[in-house]
Amino acid sequence: MIWPIAILVGLVVFGSIYWLKPSPRDTRLAALRLDAIKRKLHVRQYTFKPDSAKTGIRDAFTGTNYTLMDPKPKKRDSGELLWRIVGQQGWDTEGLPEGLAWHDQGSEEDAKLVSALVQNLSDDLLLLEVYSNRVTLMPAEHKTANAEAYEKFLQAVLGNVTQS
Repeated sequence: MIWPIAILVGLVVFGSIYWLKPSPRDTRLAALRLDAIKRKLHVRQYTFKPDSAKTGIRDAFTGTNYTLMDPKPKKRDSGELLWRIVGQQGWDTEGLPEGLAWHDQGSEEDAKLVSALVQNLSDDLLLLEVYSNRVTLMPAEHKTANAEAYEKFLQAVLGNVTQS
C-alpha cells in the first residue's frame, strides 16, 4: 500500500518541477529579447489600440516592441509621431505591401522604404511607429526572427528619418 502513495508523491513532485521549466518557445523568445537588449534596443510589452473610426483598423493587439533611440537627438526633441503602419487591413494602404495599412499617413518615400525593408525582415510586421527621435517595431517574433535583422531594420528607418 505504501508503493502507490510513494509513486504518486514522486509524480506530483516531478510534475511540479517540470511544470516550472520554460517551454522551447519561451526559451527562444527570451534569447531573442536578450540579444536585442545587448544590441541597445529597448524591449517592452505594449498594447496598441487603433483609432478604428479614423483608419478602419479594428483589432487592438499586444506584442513586444523593439525601440531604437536616435543617438544624437535634436535639442528639445519632444518625440513627435511622424507616421505609423499597422499589419492589418485598413482603409489607407497606398504604396504599402499587402497586409499593411497606414494608421498615421506617411509620405510616398516612407512607403517605398518600408516596402524595401520588409522583404529583408524575416518576420511579420505588426506595428511600426516612427517618431522624430525614435523608431519602434512590433514584430510577430516567428521562429525565423533575429535581433540583428530587427536592429538593421530600425537603423535603416531611423537613418531615413534623421536625414529628412
